[in-house]
Amino acid sequence: MKTIGIIGGLGPESTKMYYDQLIDLYRSRANGQFPEIIIYSVNMEAMKKYQENNDMDALAALLSEKVDALVKAGADFVAMASNTPHIVYDKVRKKSKVPMISIVNEAAKYCSSVTANRQVGLLGTGFTMKADFYPESFKHYGLTIYVPDKEDQNYIHEKIFSELALGIMHDETKEKFKKIVESLVEKYSIDSLVLGCTELPLIFDREYFGLHYINTVTVHVQSIINYCFQKN
Repeated sequence: MKTIGIIGGLGPESTKMYYDQLIDLYRSRANGQFPEIIIYSVNMEAMKKYQENNDMDALAALLSEKVDALVKAGADFVAMASNTPHIVYDKVRKKSKVPMISIVNEAAKYCSSVTANRQVGLLGTGFTMKADFYPESFKHYGLTIYVPDKEDQNYIHEKIFSELALGIMHDETKEKFKKIVESLVEKYSIDSLVLGCTELPLIFDREYFGLHYINTVTVHVQSIINYCFQKN
């Protein structure tokens, strides 16, 4: 079986979710055996600083360095356990000596199989919601991405880093997030919502409005495990 390489720490709470889910799903497929996983936990503040300064070359170089370290440690393929750094995914993938599995591409494929009206909402960090990597990827599957207005984007971004990334979940934050989603439903008639930040499943613990909730962590983990069992 293949050895999994994970770039984690972006943030730590979601990396723990990846680890737990990877082990559980692998064991269910391998008669109780455990997967081989190598995790490089990156300094989230360093990544955030590069993005705030719009220094994408430095961010790509940082992540490529971590991919190389995982490969040297024995990883057969690599996945980044976070949505936001996928803003430089193509640059990192081109330099990688091993295959990489994109959380965005996998989310697009999955969403295409469940959405009816092809109108999809996206929540994530401000970096993710302002960037074009989600709309471009989803466009290949005939899907249109919609994001909240600027004020709501700022609120979501702040709460992700000040609460969710630290494992903090306040009821008032949950209620505000619900209202933001409700606004997307009313404005754009979305029937699916992409949780485009790996911390968001911490707050969306049940379904509202009859939407398809695309948990990008779960979708990504499924794809990672599927790749583990593929024959070369």
